[in-house]
Amino acid sequence: MGKHSKPAALIMPLLPERVQPYAKAAVATVGALAGVAALHLADEPRVAAALQVLTALGVYAQPNGKSE
Repeated sequence: MGKHSKPAALIMPLLPERVQPYAKAAVATVGALAGVAALHLADEPRVAAALQVLTALGVYAQPNGKSE
């Protein structure tokens, strides 16, 4: 791995072309919905907290697509 490696496209290939410029927003939305579901459905609040940390890392790692 190089010193300045390019961020990995986590969900970019799964998104339609018109949504790719907003890839970070898509990752954040999915993470927020999963966090709300975990708060209401999980017995352990640490699960929801860990999910929020993983969402933040996912948003950080996901690059936005090229805007036209």
